[in-house]
Amino acid sequence: MNKKGMLEQLYYQYKNLMFRIAFSILNDSSLAEDAIHAAFMKLLNNSFAIDDINSKETKAFMILVVRNAAIDIYNKVNKQNNKYLDIDTINIADSSPTPIEFIINQESLDKIKNKLREIDSKYADVIVLKYFYDYSYAEISSLLSISEQTVRVRMHRAKKILASQLNDGGCIL
Repeated sequence: MNKKGMLEQLYYQYKNLMFRIAFSILNDSSLAEDAIHAAFMKLLNNSFAIDDINSKETKAFMILVVRNAAIDIYNKVNKQNNKYLDIDTINIADSSPTPIEFIINQESLDKIKNKLREIDSKYADVIVLKYFYDYSYAEISSLLSISEQTVRVRMHRAKKILASQLNDGGCIL
C-alpha cells in the first residue's frame, strides 16, 4: 500500500480520537483540527512503518503524534518559550544502561511500560519512539518538533529516571 493510501486509512480510523486528544489540550475545535492536519503533515514528511492500522501500537503512535502537534500549537498560540533546558551547559555523556537492556522477558517489558506511564511524557515519548518504534534521533526530532540535541538530552534524562524507578520497584538492572 502506498503512503497516501496508508495516511487516508489512518485518518478515517483515528480522526475522532485524534480530535478528542487535540481538543482536550487546546479547548478549541478549529485549533484541534489544525493539530490533526499538522500531525498528518508530519507523517507525510517522515518515514514510518505501520504493520496493522488497528493495532494498539498504531493507536498509541497516532495519539503521540497528535498530542505533540497540539502542544506545539498551544505553545505558539500562548507565545510561550518552550525551553526546558540550556543545552550548552549539559554534559551529554551517557553511561547509563539503555532501557532495552532491561527487556529480558514479557514481565520486564510490562514493568517498563507501567513505569513509562508514570514519568513525564516528554521523557516517555523519546523512549517509546526510540526503543518501541525504532526511530532515529533525527526522526524523533522531526516528529516532536524539537532539536536533535534536545532529543538526546531527553533520552539521557529518561534513561536515568527509568533506571531509578526500575531500581526502586525491585527490578534488577
